[in-house]
Amino acid sequence: MANKFIIDTDVCIDFLKGQEYAISLITEVLVSESAYLSILTYYELLRGAYTKKQQKAVEDFVSGFEVLNIDKEITNIGAKFYRDYRKKGITLSTVDTLIMATAKKHGLKIITRNVKHYPEKDLLSDFSKKLLEK
Repeated sequence: MANKFIIDTDVCIDFLKGQEYAISLITEVLVSESAYLSILTYYELLRGAYTKKQQKAVEDFVSGFEVLNIDKEITNIGAKFYRDYRKKGITLSTVDTLIMATAKKHGLKIITRNVKHYPEKDLLSDFSKKLLEK
């Protein structure tokens, strides 16, 4: 079975800004119908869309994905990730922790450039793992 992915906000922003790597990466996963967004990514994209034109671009972009909501299971997984990493001296953001939990619950790989935000390396996509090697 092919991998299924959740796309982090940074890569979505790069797509909306027309960056070539993001366009080809997202187009590839969308064609195979294996890409999702977190409701939190949707929020982050809208939060940064100050003009009507930007808001429409975000809405059009997001309409191509199934948007995954946060539920009790994701909340519990995310809280455990936060506590476990905090004990190790690593503080994760709430949004990143919940995106990581969403990926874990749904069996998704995270497509992100912000690999340091996601210490669960087994949840990273091959694209993101390659960034760790640099």
